[in-house]
Amino acid sequence: MHRRLVRFLAPGLILAFSAAAPAQDAATNAPPVIYPVGSEPQPEPSPVRWDGATAILGSVQLDSATKTVSATGWVNQTEGAIEVLACGIQGKVHESVFVLSLNPLDLQAALLLAGLKGGEPMPELGKGPPQGAPLDILVEWKSGGETRTARAESFVWNIEGKTVLPETPWTFTGSIVKDGQFKALAEESLVVTYWDPYAIVNLPLPCGANDEILVVNTNTIPPYHTPVTLRFVPR
Repeated sequence: MHRRLVRFLAPGLILAFSAAAPAQDAATNAPPVIYPVGSEPQPEPSPVRWDGATAILGSVQLDSATKTVSATGWVNQTEGAIEVLACGIQGKVHESVFVLSLNPLDLQAALLLAGLKGGEPMPELGKGPPQGAPLDILVEWKSGGETRTARAESFVWNIEGKTVLPETPWTFTGSIVKDGQFKALAEESLVVTYWDPYAIVNLPLPCGANDEILVVNTNTIPPYHTPVTLRFVPR
């Protein structure tokens, strides 16, 4: 069976499809394909399915009318230092407020389909500010049978300023390919508070340059393992 090769290039997403040679065929005894390091076929985003006006990419959904992208997960950290607002299951769970159960390729593809564009990649961790399209992030969860909604910033506390983060749009930077890897898939840093060129979404505030001053806001965070939905809304 042929495979399609998908390449993701910052600041946007380029889908380049090519037919790779099939694996060894018992009938023809063809040799298996051996790819040079760095040229291996990359994983693909999930096929897009439609349910009315909603595009579904794996566990990620895009409302085509409002351009809102939704992903589900849970509260992962209720106190302590953070560098990440939301990571994948195999991401930096020791310093992330939320965990989202998704394929990072699906999240980036859905945000691109929503019309967001990334800017020039940052050179390294903590070096910014991030460039790209602005978006709001809302967090929904249930408490006492009622649905509650809060801005993502409200769950982050700045210990230097002794205050919660101010309301701000986040920045869709888009992740990049480096050394043959789509870095958001390799590291699963989805939305970060400490500037990261490999993350999909970055906090644009100056405190994003410092990895020692942001912690979980214990005044607002729901209990550990509370199911949440993150909604990404383009400005």
